[in-house]
Amino acid sequence: MMGGLAYMTGAVGKPSRAGSSVNDIMGGMFGAIGILAALFERRTTGRGRLVQSGLFENNTLLVAQHMAQYAVTGVEARPMTERMPAWPIYDIFDTSDGQLFVGVVTDGQWRVFCEAFGLPQFLADPELTTQRQRVEGRGRTLPLVSAALALYTRAELIEKCEALGLPYAPIARPIEMFDDPHLNASGGLVPVTLPDGRVTRLPALPLSLDGKRLPLRRDLPGAGEHGAEIARELGYDEATIARLKASGALS
Repeated sequence: MMGGLAYMTGAVGKPSRAGSSVNDIMGGMFGAIGILAALFERRTTGRGRLVQSGLFENNTLLVAQHMAQYAVTGVEARPMTERMPAWPIYDIFDTSDGQLFVGVVTDGQWRVFCEAFGLPQFLADPELTTQRQRVEGRGRTLPLVSAALALYTRAELIEKCEALGLPYAPIARPIEMFDDPHLNASGGLVPVTLPDGRVTRLPALPLSLDGKRLPLRRDLPGAGEHGAEIARELGYDEATIARLKASGALS
């Protein structure tokens, strides 16, 4: 809320949390990056560094582009739900049985799109000749585009966009990622054992090394699973560890 991200995520007057814990995730990422940088430097200098990664500072980095826009143009960025996109078509559309995101971002795609979806009047319109004109004309073109796409089922529209080379994407829910073909084929989901013994699959780190996704390094520990091991590292003897286990302190 304090760093500007909620303002950019929500509608005007209705700031909203981002749909993921981006501050926590990215704050941890920058902490790890800082540690790696410090370790790399230590190999050369022999000196370590104190590494700090702050959530507020991370948050402001996420809105840096909007700060830069104001610094360069003097125009404050509108929330993402209200701002004008940079392309004539870059929107979520209703089909006859669901929703689909469709993008038209180049002159060539504009021509292909208009011809394929029965909108030749757009190509003949002198006020829709350039990208800027098309963006400024979205108020009158999008209703006609929406009506044209609503005639298709989602599967039909996906097939047509794929054949035409137009950007598109179904609006997936997180639970659908379990069955995502790409994630499953690429090793992007790794097995994790839950506290009740069930095994599920959750996303791996988004990295590939030598063309291979990173596998699971260590499963989730159970509550107190490493208590005795940690106690030994702290110098406790076996008799004390046994008493701690018996008392429930190491359970």
